[in-house]
Amino acid sequence: MTTIQLGKQISGIWFDEKNFSTDKRPWFGELPQLPAGDFSFAVVGDRCGLATLGVFEKALDLLTDLKPSFILSVGDLIEGYWRDPADVHEEWDEIDAKITATGVPFFQVVGNHDYGNPMMADVWRARKGFEYYAFRLNDVLYLVVNTENPPHEFPDLVLDTIKKATELFKQNPTTPLQELFSGMATMSPEEAAALSKLDIAIGEEQLAFFQEVLENNRDVKHTFVTMHKPGWKSDNADFAEIERMLEGRSYTVFAGHFHSLEYTNDSEASKQYIQLGRTGGLTHGGNRSDENLILWVTMKNGVPTYRVIHLDGVDAIENYEPQQH
Repeated sequence: MTTIQLGKQISGIWFDEKNFSTDKRPWFGELPQLPAGDFSFAVVGDRCGLATLGVFEKALDLLTDLKPSFILSVGDLIEGYWRDPADVHEEWDEIDAKITATGVPFFQVVGNHDYGNPMMADVWRARKGFEYYAFRLNDVLYLVVNTENPPHEFPDLVLDTIKKATELFKQNPTTPLQELFSGMATMSPEEAAALSKLDIAIGEEQLAFFQEVLENNRDVKHTFVTMHKPGWKSDNADFAEIERMLEGRSYTVFAGHFHSLEYTNDSEASKQYIQLGRTGGLTHGGNRSDENLILWVTMKNGVPTYRVIHLDGVDAIENYEPQQH
């Protein structure tokens, strides 16, 4: 896909060419060339950790048929947290092939499972070039943010527990959570508190890039910010700075990480926060918001509307045999 100069006021994709010189890209396919007007796109939630086999694939099959203009991910496409780069490449090879096969443009976002240590960050850059970028389609702007800059590294105990839980879950998805994460029982209260903290890292380079993008696209009707961890739930100063840059705009922030769908609408400030539910990852609860789903977004005259597609309610026609009535 060809990028265009940052200052151009037309549809296109921008990345930070001051800091990255690469022909690799963290997206698949071409940004569609649409006539000015309405369009729709889909947002998928976390595929991992502890992916249920076939769920993300079901979402891709459905979206292949529905043909949105493009698909956005909020990250965590692989289980990750590997120590050997060969394992990282093997996971990416598998999921990248499935995404490519849809033929639908697909824009990736860095998640903590995708980028869990410096080695995995190196693999990301070797395969995908860079972690943050922006694009515009007609009168709508998209900022794609890396919340793992630098990656937050877990201690060996946590890494070992994650890998053990992943293998147990693959063997038996009904394994109780206490058994999956039994290794955490030896952690001190301080270690457990540190593990549960919402660590977000963005950095000055991203802020400078997004500031320039926003300055050069003042005329858009709506701005979407996509990140993995929900910045609005943190006290992160860099996320606060991004929101300061967005003041006076109508905007929506997408995130994931917690595997549960939440929608917050601040109509006075013309902003919305949407925490995506899971699209394959382990459930974190038993409510409807914790089910596997896709978010369908329709843009009409620069104004978004949202529909939630629950994957467990999508079925094949062959399952409906004739009956006596």
